[in-house]
Amino acid sequence: MFKKLSIKNRIALIYSFSFTVILGLIFGVLFFVVKNGVNQVMYETLNEEINSHVNFVLHEPIFKSYVPEREWEEVEHTDLALNPVFIAIYDNDFNLVEHSPNLVDPKFQWKKNQAENTPYYTEVNSIKMLMSQAQLIHHGEKVGYVIVALSTKHNQLALEYLETSLMFIFPIAVLLIFIVARYSASNSIRPVFKIIDTAQKITETNLNERIPLPKNKDELFQLSKTINDLLDRLELQIIKAKQFSADASHELRTPLSIIKGTLEVLIRRERKQEEYQDKIQYTLQQVDRLYQLVEQFLLLSRTENNSIKIFKSTFDLKEEITNCLVRFDFLIKEKSIKIVLEGLQPMLANNSKEYLGIIIDNILSNAIKYTPIHGSIIISCYLKNNKYHIVFQDNGKGIQPEFLKELHERHFRVLDEKSHDISGYGLGLNIAYKLAQLCNALISIQSTKEKGTEVTLTIDSFTD
Repeated sequence: MFKKLSIKNRIALIYSFSFTVILGLIFGVLFFVVKNGVNQVMYETLNEEINSHVNFVLHEPIFKSYVPEREWEEVEHTDLALNPVFIAIYDNDFNLVEHSPNLVDPKFQWKKNQAENTPYYTEVNSIKMLMSQAQLIHHGEKVGYVIVALSTKHNQLALEYLETSLMFIFPIAVLLIFIVARYSASNSIRPVFKIIDTAQKITETNLNERIPLPKNKDELFQLSKTINDLLDRLELQIIKAKQFSADASHELRTPLSIIKGTLEVLIRRERKQEEYQDKIQYTLQQVDRLYQLVEQFLLLSRTENNSIKIFKSTFDLKEEITNCLVRFDFLIKEKSIKIVLEGLQPMLANNSKEYLGIIIDNILSNAIKYTPIHGSIIISCYLKNNKYHIVFQDNGKGIQPEFLKELHERHFRVLDEKSHDISGYGLGLNIAYKLAQLCNALISIQSTKEKGTEVTLTIDSFTD
């Protein structure tokens, strides 16, 4: 039942229950303190009154009277309405000799088994009394007895009135605190409903909307900020997914169109064996292009989604560079490019061999693409500050300074008359930059127009 209630009602009930317990304890303690205080005052009044009579008789030079002169004129002995004090004095034979004027029907009885000067409760004419008794001694001789009584009626009525008042106030206070707590809870969680309303309005089409942050940096501020951070991440992932889909469809459309067109041409009429082989060979090249493109897109997607795991191992960078040159040997020979190796020596690194290999492949691939026929590529290596610096320098057409900052952007390519016929997707350097960040490596590029480009890969050296 409790779980089915709204949160504001649950908060109100919890507050009300806590307040009820606390208020009940406060009322109980208050009643106990007042009751004990009232009884304490009665005890003190009773003891003061009986001691005054005992001391009067005890210290009287010549025993003439049991009470001081004008004693019965005091208000507490004449009035019945305001804290009356009843006194009865007996001689040694228990004959009544004196009594206060307000004691109309003196029926106080001396109780032999009751200790002297010790208050006790009894009933007289159905009225509850607090009484005390003592012997009257004069110069060591017993001359009589005194009994003092206080009516508890007025005090009992006051305590009953206090109890009734507290019992009447208690449920009203609980009801009021529930109403106040529910109102306060409603105001407290109103920002939560605003957050819910805003969150419900956010869809894939308006992911840029955010929940307004409260002015006070409290728990609601943290909740709103956390949701906004979540929306930032979701928006980024959706943007990446849309971009990936758009990029893939854009890049895949061309080779697929070529394959489709080539196959349509083939089936129009009978052709010679050589023509079939040429067209099939051309189609296979487009398939290879598709394969490479898909591989690059998948690798790029993994790097952007941080789903790549780095498996480090100790390997020789010199061997990795040599293997890379072997992989590109055909392209190098096809363009008659001269490869110059400077300072290439064994270089141990503790890093991801796979991803550093991809980085070196992409850098060298770009250098080969933009190096003219019969050009040269210089690969130099040196160690500085416990870091290996591998420099790839070509003598191609170079890059304008204003384009250098954009080279690592996806699909960015410098297109001019000299590079218009160079194939590529603008993904290689983008992938290389992202993998370099994962491998704690650094790629820096310097270029001079019409002189060439220099790409430096900086990697931590291996130390025991």
